[in-house]
Amino acid sequence: MTGQAASREARRRAGPGWFVVLLILAIALSSLARANDRLPGDLWLTRRAQDLPGVLEGPAKAIRLATSTETVLILGVLLAGAMLVPRRRRFAIYAAATLALLPLLQSGLKDLVGRPRPDPALVAVRDTFTSASFPSGHVMSGTVLLALLALAVWQSQAPGSVRLALAWGCGALAALNGLANVYMGVHWPSDVLGGYLWAGALLVGVGLMVRGA
Repeated sequence: MTGQAASREARRRAGPGWFVVLLILAIALSSLARANDRLPGDLWLTRRAQDLPGVLEGPAKAIRLATSTETVLILGVLLAGAMLVPRRRRFAIYAAATLALLPLLQSGLKDLVGRPRPDPALVAVRDTFTSASFPSGHVMSGTVLLALLALAVWQSQAPGSVRLALAWGCGALAALNGLANVYMGVHWPSDVLGGYLWAGALLVGVGLMVRGA
């Protein structure tokens, strides 16, 4: 077995383990969020994030617009369709299945947890929403889209340095997305963490299903 093949086999075997870990952490955090309007550290971290310069409000709003569920679904469908051109059918199926489940999982979790948004009496709320706070839908959607984009690039024929740079860029954008939601006062940091965990569980879980099909 070549080194590349051995690496693929190792990743294949690790998949179920990663899914279980992500799912356990996501469920545990969801349970805490359901029982508490905010967790220890949420208020302190939010206030520290909001100490950043006010000039960042514009970029933060732009990031949130780009990672709304509606925008992500449109861009994700385009990405999945583009993967059919080079005959990457399995990736297209994976992307389409993930995007189909994304809004269902988001809405189900928000209804189940029912956590209120941050209190304007405690932090600066620079935008308003009527949906529940946990998990952050923008973070979930943005993380899923960026992960799909990073995976598509990583599996391409682009030079290794380009693939690595784009993958790191997607990771940085995912982190900025989380910060933007806290900065805008629309989510607690634990909502953001929940978005990352549930997005990861969804990505890995669908990947396991598609691989086994």
